[in-house]
Amino acid sequence: MSNAMKVIGIGALLFLVAFAIATGRWWRDWQAQLKIEPACSYNLKALWVVARLCSVKDKTPFPPPLPFIQRFWVDAGREVLLTPDMQKFLDLPTVAEGIYMDFRGILLCARDPDYLLKMAKMEQGLPYEPSYRWLPDARTLAECPYCRLAISLDGKLERRGTAKP
Repeated sequence: MSNAMKVIGIGALLFLVAFAIATGRWWRDWQAQLKIEPACSYNLKALWVVARLCSVKDKTPFPPPLPFIQRFWVDAGREVLLTPDMQKFLDLPTVAEGIYMDFRGILLCARDPDYLLKMAKMEQGLPYEPSYRWLPDARTLAECPYCRLAISLDGKLERRGTAKP
């Protein structure tokens, strides 16, 4: 074997080892992200913000009916100017403060088996069933049956039981 072939072989081996390490780290991070709620904590908090804004701006009692929120806020794409309090509540970076946010998609959980179909319907303006249960009890605004997260009427996020497989 010539020296050139040895150098190429060692270079290829070093590349494959570095690639395997980088890919393995990415794979572990991705698997860890799958174990936590995909976006439900953000979605439920955003849904609470939209419900509060809906009740204040449209002068409806809190909590407003889900079809009202869905039709006139979420699906219509009404944008919300983020205040510093909203930005902190939603756990967004400080750059998000003072910008307009469109909350489309906050009614869908990524763990919902029909997520892609519902997302496609939402994008096309067709009626779809939200992933979250609306007002499941007297103290809860919405609950995700897939992640078992719930947002109470006072805006506190809590975990309930175990999630569906």
